[in-house]
Amino acid sequence: MNLDWLYRSSAVLAALCLIAIVLLILAQIIGRFYGFVIPSADDFAGYCMGASTFFALAHTLRSGGHIRVTMLINHVPKPIARGLEFFCVIFAILLTSYFAWFMVKVALESYHFGDVSQGHFPTPLWIPQSALAAGAVVLCISFVDDFIRMLFGYTPTYHENNTTNNE
Repeated sequence: MNLDWLYRSSAVLAALCLIAIVLLILAQIIGRFYGFVIPSADDFAGYCMGASTFFALAHTLRSGGHIRVTMLINHVPKPIARGLEFFCVIFAILLTSYFAWFMVKVALESYHFGDVSQGHFPTPLWIPQSALAAGAVVLCISFVDDFIRMLFGYTPTYHENNTTNNE
């Protein structure tokens, strides 16, 4: 099953969050020019920045945009390089699954306890935390997807789609 739609959807959400940041900043600039302030705009811009970062992680991985140091992998025999790739992807799955689990747990606890922000508009914190958790979950899914590809002998997508040769 091809999950590219999930990664693209996540990237679209990241782009929408960036557009929201631009609109908030423009509204603040225009508001200051006309003598009014948009309360908590900086809080909402911060929430959107975090969400855009996490929503973009999986798509960036799939397109080969994450920084990778391949000095060792490029200079060892192919079977060893393949083993190192497997190790790195398994480690990434473990790390991102723990992080995703923790972020989901934090969002659920914030929802359960009714945590709200300290800004002018008290925002339930589970809302921005859910965006971070969703992005972390999609990143974990992306690593699992690449691991399964590697099990069947295919090249990981971060190699296929890497547009730079500066590894």
